[in-house]
Amino acid sequence: MRCFVLASVVVLGACGGAQIPQHTGYKNNQNKPWKKPKAIVLDEKAEGKVEGDLSYKDYKRARWFSVDVPANGELALKLEVTPPGDEANEEFDLAMEVLDPGYRVISKADLEEEDAHELNKTRTLYDLTPGKYLVHLYLQGRMDSAEFTLRAAYKRAAAEDVKSDFPQHVAFVPDLPMVPVNDDTPKNFKSEKVQAAKIKRPTGPRTPTTPKEPKEPKGPPPTAKTARVIGLSVVSGGTLITIGIGTAHEVAAGWKLKIAGVQGGFTVGECSERSCKATVTATPDQIKAGGGNVTLTP
Repeated sequence: MRCFVLASVVVLGACGGAQIPQHTGYKNNQNKPWKKPKAIVLDEKAEGKVEGDLSYKDYKRARWFSVDVPANGELALKLEVTPPGDEANEEFDLAMEVLDPGYRVISKADLEEEDAHELNKTRTLYDLTPGKYLVHLYLQGRMDSAEFTLRAAYKRAAAEDVKSDFPQHVAFVPDLPMVPVNDDTPKNFKSEKVQAAKIKRPTGPRTPTTPKEPKEPKGPPPTAKTARVIGLSVVSGGTLITIGIGTAHEVAAGWKLKIAGVQGGFTVGECSERSCKATVTATPDQIKAGGGNVTLTP
């Protein structure tokens, strides 16, 4: 009887299938791995590469890396993913997000983006200022594990593209002469009265003047907005670009988009508080050739 019960337990355990991890994927929730990221060292060609693996069940859900940007320029990131197993998992996705030195997310590639589930993802960030930028890779499924290769390439901005720091290095003006608190005019001083000149006007009848033509009312101010591409990635059907609109909140989905150096027009997709996205039929090299400048019109 005992042998029968033991055999039943063994059979049930063998048929239960893989256990889904119930933990968060991290060994210690109190750790702050972004404080000690692994540096991606750039070589003499301003390129760098790191490799690694992730496993949710083994408490290795995420990895943090850092890239030191030495001067104003752009940073291109390329993520190559190898998921486990011989059969492709259509639900698998390795997410990536990029944070600026102030820990603000400035670019991401997760399940909400058009290149979700892709095993090769690219992100290019323009107009970066010097500082340490973080790259966060993390699994999005409890049963996921993967191997990855992350490549980084930095390109310094041209001299004419570097923003001026005027008037940071302008010398201070010299001290101005002192002005007395009280009026120092002598008590006996009398100013000379200036008599206004009298203008003689003709006493005859006035000659009628030609009425002035009314001025044409000024039309509404131009509504076209200029902006720059701050991120791009290759997707099916073209290139997905991210446009920085700053505080121009009036830009919305459906606006017309013109890219400098690229023929034809495009349409703006979804917009957030400070950026908009659009899928265009142009290559990243064509967009870079025009400096990433765009014109937006309603």
